[in-house]
Amino acid sequence: MLCVEVKCMAIQYTCPMHPKVLKEAAGSCPICGMDLEPVAGRAKENPELKQMMLRFWVSVALTLLVVWFAMIAPMVSLQVPIHVSHWIQAIAATVVVFFGGYSFFVRAWQSIVHRHLNMFTLIALGVSCAYGYSMVALLWPSLFTHLSYQESVYFEAASVITALVLMGQVLEGKAREKAGDAIEKLLHLAPKTARRITKEGEEKDVPLEEVKQGDHLRIRPGEQVPTDGVIVEGWGLIDESMITGEPMAAPKEKGNKVVGATLNQDGTFIRRTRENSVLQS
Repeated sequence: MLCVEVKCMAIQYTCPMHPKVLKEAAGSCPICGMDLEPVAGRAKENPELKQMMLRFWVSVALTLLVVWFAMIAPMVSLQVPIHVSHWIQAIAATVVVFFGGYSFFVRAWQSIVHRHLNMFTLIALGVSCAYGYSMVALLWPSLFTHLSYQESVYFEAASVITALVLMGQVLEGKAREKAGDAIEKLLHLAPKTARRITKEGEEKDVPLEEVKQGDHLRIRPGEQVPTDGVIVEGWGLIDESMITGEPMAAPKEKGNKVVGATLNQDGTFIRRTRENSVLQS
């Protein structure tokens, strides 16, 4: 779960793995390199994902071209001069590495600056070694006389690694979008009011925004649990399928925790609100 913090009405961004990282603008985590997520809500459109998909599809197209000239063309005896093939691979791989893999190198540099090496450090190292070695072999082939000219470049390795990592980043971004949609739907399931028990023992329906930490709320049969909390009296049969996926309702009694937006199928109980548990729609 992402921590929710609103500060001066400005959207802040945090890392799912390192919630202590807070920034005023979107970017990447300086520790692990993951994309930062908005903590005060989710944007309707994700421009970073769109840009990532553009880089991915461009990289895939050019990587297929590199692989064709590097591996497939020699197998089908395509008559392409070897130096022409190498230069085509070099141009295509340059676009893939520096356009498609630009963010990898930025995050790798940040990891070195902050002294928190991560997977992007390794990715950038592998890609730059394969690409740099191939460019040196292309421009100064006399340095590699122990290899045949055909075997002296590895542009396809640099391109394939970049395209595969980009694919992983795109899939991760889409998964986060779906998870964000699911969380938003879950938040909208929360009831708008809660039945609060006063110190005098009276029960009164109040807006969910007025529920505070330590309030005692009564949950009756067929009602949704308004916030996370702990049962202090009574019992209930709670449908938690939206959280756990379990089709059978779970019995809850005094001392058990209950999750907001779940459904009390049977029984009645009083529960105490926990800190930072009020759901915001």
